[in-house]
Amino acid sequence: MFSRDLVWENENRGGKIDEEYVQVPDYAHLLPDVIGRFTYEVAYDEVNPHLSFKQGGGHGGSHPHLVHEFVTSILEDRTPFPSDIDAAYWTGVGLLAHESAMEGGTVKSLPKYEEL
Repeated sequence: MFSRDLVWENENRGGKIDEEYVQVPDYAHLLPDVIGRFTYEVAYDEVNPHLSFKQGGGHGGSHPHLVHEFVTSILEDRTPFPSDIDAAYWTGVGLLAHESAMEGGTVKSLPKYEEL
């Protein structure tokens, strides 16, 4: 683990951040064999490999799990996890946080996605 101090232009922000690098476990065994191999480092084009695949299927190998859940939910006629509403909130929080930071910390409100 290592620490670093962040310095912000606004003296009311910032502070010490502790970071720790961890080994992310591989959960390929939870997927059908035909797609499980995509959770770890793989390159489809050895000449021009896409970085996300070299890093392990994207986001630590989560992409094959998300695709499998989505396709399975369609086949089983059920709502996937995460649902469209869950995904909208998770994404919306990040987008609004970025907008707020770019506007000096202005307060932003999340829409009620389930009502849209």
